[in-house]
Formats: sequence, structure tokens, C-alpha cells
Amino acid sequence: MIATVLIVLDVIVCIALIASVLMQSGKGSGLSDAFGGGGGGAFFGKGNDVDTLMAKVTIGLGTAFGIITLALAKING
Repeated sequence: MIATVLIVLDVIVCIALIASVLMQSGKGSGLSDAFGGGGGGAFFGKGNDVDTLMAKVTIGLGTAFGIITLALAKING
């Protein structure tokens, strides 16, 4: 029973973690910058509050995912 609840919670946290990573803006050191694609950040603004919030959300979701996964391993192991 508890394992089923943890599995469902783990899947939900996993999907939210994937979404939070995909919603973050790049840090400007990617492959697109090597070919001149780095000019878009000046128009949209870099380092705003949304990026900081998304970074904190990603850290929290990653921590939750790790803890839940370790709990599942302990229960099923």
C-alpha cells in the first residue's frame, strides 16, 4: 500500500522535475552560442527572478525525487 503511494508520488515528482528542467533558460555556454545563437538573451533578459525561482524548484524536486526513490529502494529491497 505505502509502496504504491510512493511510486505514484515518484512518477508525479519525476514528470514535474522534467518539466522544470525544460522550462529553464540556457546559461549561455551551449552549442548554439558557438554558432552565434547567443544574442537572444539580451532581448529577453537573463538572470531574472523566474530563472532563480525555477532553479530553486528544480533543486527541490530533485531532492524530493532522490528521497522518494531511496525510500522505495529501502521498502522493496
